[in-house]
Amino acid sequence: MTRYWVLAGVLSLLALGCSDDGGGAPCVDGDESCGRDCSSLQPCPLGLYCSNDATCAKQCVAGDSCGSGPCTPSGRCPSSTGADNTPDGGFGNTRVPPTDTTVEPPPPADCAETTVHASRVEPTVILIVDQSSSMDDEFEGGRSRWDVLRDFLLGEPEGLIADLQSQVQFGLALYSAESGGDNPDPIGECPMVTTVAPALDNFDAIAQVYRDADVIEDTPTGDSIDAIIEDLGLTTLDPDQQANPIVFILATDGEPDRCEELDPQNGQDEAIAAVERAFQLGIRTLIISVGEGAVSAEHQPDVANAGLGRVAGDPPAEFWVAGDDTTLRAALTDIVGDQLGCEVQLNGRVEGDECLGRVTLNGRDLECGGANGWELTTPRTVRLLGTACDDLKQMDEVLLEVRFPCEVGVVF
Repeated sequence: MTRYWVLAGVLSLLALGCSDDGGGAPCVDGDESCGRDCSSLQPCPLGLYCSNDATCAKQCVAGDSCGSGPCTPSGRCPSSTGADNTPDGGFGNTRVPPTDTTVEPPPPADCAETTVHASRVEPTVILIVDQSSSMDDEFEGGRSRWDVLRDFLLGEPEGLIADLQSQVQFGLALYSAESGGDNPDPIGECPMVTTVAPALDNFDAIAQVYRDADVIEDTPTGDSIDAIIEDLGLTTLDPDQQANPIVFILATDGEPDRCEELDPQNGQDEAIAAVERAFQLGIRTLIISVGEGAVSAEHQPDVANAGLGRVAGDPPAEFWVAGDDTTLRAALTDIVGDQLGCEVQLNGRVEGDECLGRVTLNGRDLECGGANGWELTTPRTVRLLGTACDDLKQMDEVLLEVRFPCEVGVVF
């Protein structure tokens, strides 16, 4: 099995905080950062600029008006000659010529540069496994869906968890419910959820719970996802502060029902709503149908889209269908492997439209949101995509430069 790894190379985060046209200016609001030393390696916080005397200054408060125009995002009043009435800095920043054409406009604003190191990203992957009775149905070859899935995840030493447990914080959640024959009401607790908290090197803890488990009956997916979030203490996550991505991998072989009515399977809306709530906490959900056609062609794409925060008009999200032992193993390897190796942590929090930024890998420009480009998965995390991801894994020496124009803002 391929072993995935993260390259901890040197990165450059170019946070563009613009410098002053003249000397140090007074601080209009008593900001405690005013007067702090600044340089190319120590830029000023958002809302201040580095003056020519190498201290942070603020002429005005961003958004307010100055006599010469609106205050810029770095806290400067535009030039009274009219030479600076565009946002500070940025790529290809233009300046409006002054009214008096005998006066030369000032040069484009200089921007500061700071260098950071790549911090290893260790994704949290929680395997959510459907314990419904249909998981006893057989794949070709006579082995049940339940056994094939469990044996691959718990195989030693080549199983998925054993192979990657030093790089991935694996967790487990088994879910089901039990109804009484023709009675749609649950018997006992609903949902019935068993969880193992995620951690590195977690194989033994997961195996102890998973090996003794068996199928039960029903599939209350939405209720279970809500319960899993609560059981694992994920209810108060702040996606802006998460250092590492959290991913749910939902492995199910049927349409969802709900605890209010376990039969028939009318829990699609509840399942999608629970996945949307998870995404709002910064948790992505990826869905795999364990069995060809086990999850409907209508419901599975809806869950996949909700799991990545997609809305109508967005490109459809990827999902997986495993019709046999081989495709199930391949799908799980693909899903988990895709979480590794291509995310790096920034030392600043990006505020604004990230696609105004520019990312280069060893001097090559990458497209924001492109299939072979990059995306900001959290305000502090950049993820490379497609061939850019492959290149990052394979290159011995890497320089990843991430630049944002001044109007986007990077908070350190």
